[in-house]
Amino acid sequence: MPNLATMLITLERLNAGLHRRLLQIGDHRVVYSEGGKGEPVVLVHGFGSSRDSWNRFAGRLTKQYRVIAPDMPGWGESTRIESESYGYPRQVQRLREFITTLGLGRVHLVGHSMGGFICSAYAAQYPDEVITLGLIAPHGVAEPQASELARSVAAGDNWLVASSLWEFDRLLDKVFCKRPYIPKSVLRQAANRAIAGSDKSAKIFWETQKNDPPLEARLAQIKAPALIIWGDQDRVLHVSCAEVFRQGIQNSEVLLLPGSGHMPLIENARQCATAWIKFVEKTRGTIRAAA
Repeated sequence: MPNLATMLITLERLNAGLHRRLLQIGDHRVVYSEGGKGEPVVLVHGFGSSRDSWNRFAGRLTKQYRVIAPDMPGWGESTRIESESYGYPRQVQRLREFITTLGLGRVHLVGHSMGGFICSAYAAQYPDEVITLGLIAPHGVAEPQASELARSVAAGDNWLVASSLWEFDRLLDKVFCKRPYIPKSVLRQAANRAIAGSDKSAKIFWETQKNDPPLEARLAQIKAPALIIWGDQDRVLHVSCAEVFRQGIQNSEVLLLPGSGHMPLIENARQCATAWIKFVEKTRGTIRAAA
């Protein structure tokens, strides 16, 4: 029988119009959420997170779009293989296999943090297959100003990987500007999962620091119009990176969110979703006018 945390998360998904699905990609069982009808929108979560980080955001899209949010291999309910690499080259390839297996064709891509790198690299590698690109505090470029996390990692304290309840609690304080309400059972389940996988997560963290060729050099290959969203209180990835992405992607614009941390897709879900929908509608109108 499902525990309370699982039931609460399932209810949140259902309220967002999403349902749990399964797909086999090579050696990995990929668990994903899907709901709605219309043009496909693929949501790619960040480091240490899962597809459920998108529930509040996705619930505002499912009335107009077919929304698909996978647990990327190595994270959430999807398979994690200790000997496998979950660095960016393999994850981009796995996302490609996922999209191809589902037969989605051209898609809207939205990625957060680690997922932002994956989506950026995907859009650069397969420019004709991405309709629009949404990037929420994406990882992958050299920070003009060092973030709190970068300074802490340099000092030997990587607080993005939690190996105890105290460290997980600190992690939440760091990634949110104002922590949202999370039921205790859900919090405990998330903490236990993070702690149990902390050794492998630490290895994946260092894998994701490898960036060859540099993502900055690939941004110019992106054809899709891009919306870049960043919280001005982000401690994980410094907000100064937003301008690097804006300058690198030819057709792009930036939305800065005052008083928001690294998780605006949760802290500012309504504002992010509304901005994304308006951006896509505006972009679609521009394409029609040009035609």
